[in-house]
Amino acid sequence: MPLRLNDTYPRAVFSLLIFCLLAGSFARGSTPAAATALGQFPALEATDLNHARLNLPRDFAGQLNLVILSFAREQQPDVDTWIPAARQIQSSHSKFRFYEPLIMSRENFLYRWWFNAALRSNTTDKDLRDRILTAYVNKPRFKRSLHIANEKKVVALLVNQKGQVYWRADGPSTDEGTRQLLAAIQANGL
Repeated sequence: MPLRLNDTYPRAVFSLLIFCLLAGSFARGSTPAAATALGQFPALEATDLNHARLNLPRDFAGQLNLVILSFAREQQPDVDTWIPAARQIQSSHSKFRFYEPLIMSRENFLYRWWFNAALRSNTTDKDLRDRILTAYVNKPRFKRSLHIANEKKVVALLVNQKGQVYWRADGPSTDEGTRQLLAAIQANGL
């Protein structure tokens, strides 16, 4: 027997469906696109090259922060492609900062000490020492939390202090990536 709209049950279901669709569209319309996060940056402890311990994302200094994740020291040339744009943005937006966390597997204390000492001895620029971070984490869990498929490419994220990720790019900087980063910064209030 076919259902007709004048039947009580289908009419109630139809009304409920219309209500849900309208309520959903109003809810989406009231939330600006800028407030939509792409994910959540996981809480982790990192150390800068001046021995300062940071609890990320809470201790990011900017309202918005470009976080350029690398997984091996050999990826530094790809990280460096993001630095000119990041410096330019930071010079014109006082609430923007950028960081270069090197994400490493949890290692024994001696290895961490040796690796951090080697980084410090090779880095004398104060600006670099403040923004280069080392984080020793459970890498599989960290990568899962940010949907990172592999460690072969650097990952650039635009993150606030609550850890909301508003933009992402994989690999070295491109003109299109820089345009998208600038658009995301503007969309999120800077």
